[in-house]
Amino acid sequence: MRKRNRQDLNRFSKVALFSLLVLLSIVVVVIVTAVFFRNPKMYKDFEHFSLGTYVHLKIATKSNPDLIAKEIFAEMDRITNKYDPYKKDSILYKLNHSDGWFEVDDETFALIELALRYAKNTEGAFDPTLGRLIDLWGFSNFSEKLSNNTDFQIPSDIEIKNALINSGYEKVELDYNRKAIKTNGVWIDLGGLAKGYALERAYQIAKAADQECNGFVEAGGDIRILGPKFGKDFWIIGIRNPRGSDSIDYIYLKSGSVATSGDYERYFVKDGVRYHHIIDPKTGYPSNGAISATVISNDAISADAFSTAAFVLGVKNWLFIRTVFPKNNSEVFLVSPDQEIYKTHGFTNYEKIY
Repeated sequence: MRKRNRQDLNRFSKVALFSLLVLLSIVVVVIVTAVFFRNPKMYKDFEHFSLGTYVHLKIATKSNPDLIAKEIFAEMDRITNKYDPYKKDSILYKLNHSDGWFEVDDETFALIELALRYAKNTEGAFDPTLGRLIDLWGFSNFSEKLSNNTDFQIPSDIEIKNALINSGYEKVELDYNRKAIKTNGVWIDLGGLAKGYALERAYQIAKAADQECNGFVEAGGDIRILGPKFGKDFWIIGIRNPRGSDSIDYIYLKSGSVATSGDYERYFVKDGVRYHHIIDPKTGYPSNGAISATVISNDAISADAFSTAAFVLGVKNWLFIRTVFPKNNSEVFLVSPDQEIYKTHGFTNYEKIY
């Protein structure tokens, strides 16, 4: 009897040992799978209306994605309110309606100084002083009129001429010591820069919370990449067909930013003619040299500003675009009014995966 008990005990010990080994093997497999074969980045999506458009944040992070999203959207709302030149309590409204020198905070001074620099680099194609013209054409409160395009009226030649007299980036003076600005009658509108600035701030906030986070933030079609997809792959981005709902090209990005300026979002039609919000600083009328301009740059501010400039310059100034823009780390994809496509040489590098 004692011998049988001993045998049963030995048999039980072997079974227990075998079960323990099996369990340990399973645990090891689970750990190895989790570490080496799991999806390394789980994404969370957020959406918010700001900057006059819908903002989409897609982020994978070791930090708290909800807190990051909250901080990013709060920052975008702050920028929207602070730099709306047609809102009476904004800094730009106060600056535009000031007489003489007007002292501003460091952020505002830096942004306006940067905008003037882009204006010089593009020989005025990007001009942040067209506020009077934008307001004259009715695009200062476009979202309020969007549902009823009949509200829009074509300004007279005299009205446009008078607005042009009070436009031009060369008129703006800067006092670097006092951080003061003198507009000399022009209205500064940072619409061609603010969205890019907001996207760049979103990037900075996300990276401050988690340097290894990845994903992207998108506002009205402009995109700032936070990091490669799943930490290693390309994000595939479609370039919208300006005369359709499909994509006319695809680009592949792991970093940087892409922005598009087109005549197909903020516009109205009068007597069969399309009038959009991107004004030619030379004529005071909506620019007609392109119907879409997409720019890839290292940062969102450059992409935003240069896409506006490329649109204004259009195909007639293609030699200038393809020569100057790449020197500023900006590659261009331009669609002409007859829907021909022009690309800078370096743009093709983003149309394929190596």
